[in-house]
Amino acid sequence: MNTSKFKYKLFGRFKGRKKNNDFDDQNLDKYKVDISKDLDRKNYNILDIGSGSGENALYLSNALPNSKIITCELFYDGNLNLSKKIFENKINNILLFEGNVLQFLDELNCKDIFDEMWILFPDPWPKIRHQKRRLINRIFIEKIHFFLKDSGKLMIATDSTSYINAIIKIIYESRDLYLWKNQIFQQWDYKNLNLPETKFYKKAFKSNRKSMFFCLNKI
Repeated sequence: MNTSKFKYKLFGRFKGRKKNNDFDDQNLDKYKVDISKDLDRKNYNILDIGSGSGENALYLSNALPNSKIITCELFYDGNLNLSKKIFENKINNILLFEGNVLQFLDELNCKDIFDEMWILFPDPWPKIRHQKRRLINRIFIEKIHFFLKDSGKLMIATDSTSYINAIIKIIYESRDLYLWKNQIFQQWDYKNLNLPETKFYKKAFKSNRKSMFFCLNKI
């Protein structure tokens, strides 16, 4: 039995319904991270969790060209699309982890390595019976604290009202670990900030759902 399949289980589709012939697995493999050698505490390291098609990683690559950006994404088509963009734009500071962020962190097992972590528009699982599937919870917030450098930043965004309320509660419960930096409207209203317009942000905006951005600093 493959126990890791269950240990690192996340829900949702891993592959699109349409075949993607634009880029192949061999090209995708060229951009995969080697955990044993590609991360160095001396670098400015960023972890983009649930990177989708890579809009945020591409934004960060342009804004912080001297950084090392690691994306974590299970969705095959998203990784394929991002690797294609990396190839086309000759980007040299983005590497991909094709899998679950919990598996990535367990394999990394290296304290104080990331300067920033981003979690933009994680699946909100809006039905009450499914909310236990949400990525962001107290246990996860405590876990990633170990991997952030001193005063490292954790950025989160969501357009789900119930998820916003849950995250605020988690921040309060974790106030000994993180300082919430942007508590006023002008600082958390996503559309007024210089942030990437991801696929899920655009869907929220089109549906008139307000997106909230959280910026936390490790204490």
